[in-house]
Amino acid sequence: MLVLFERFVQGLTWRTAQLAQVAMVFAMLIIVANVILRIPWKPIGGTVELVEMSGAVLLALGVAYTAIMKGHIMVGVLVERLSLRAQGVVEIVVSTISLYFSYLLAREILNYAINMMQRGYETGHLGIPIAPSIFLVAFGFIMLALVLLLDLVKALTIVKKGSESG
Repeated sequence: MLVLFERFVQGLTWRTAQLAQVAMVFAMLIIVANVILRIPWKPIGGTVELVEMSGAVLLALGVAYTAIMKGHIMVGVLVERLSLRAQGVVEIVVSTISLYFSYLLAREILNYAINMMQRGYETGHLGIPIAPSIFLVAFGFIMLALVLLLDLVKALTIVKKGSESG
């Protein structure tokens, strides 16, 4: 069961990371086009709005993949010297706290997105609805919470069985 959950989370985080890559390429292309068009003609209107929205999507959708690949900065100098079970206990504490805060962030960002959608907020220059990009940010934190839940379950397995294989 854990293997299926792990495969599901890895697959989903990979797909969200691909969406983040698309957002990065879009932001890069719009910035380059804006610079090039500034010289002979006039700049692209709304470039700042488009780059801000795609940047938010890029960061939010890439964070879960970074977490599952353990690409974040980790302080492990002291923890590595502990026994496997003690490392599992530390991971349980860290994952639980992180999961709680990721849940809070996802919930509040989701509420904010619903509020923005109900009020009909749009970008100032292009009139693009803001809510969809905020929903994607909330989804990114939901994905991060899934990764942290997976880490928590793995740590619980290590503490219970004394090894990583369950």
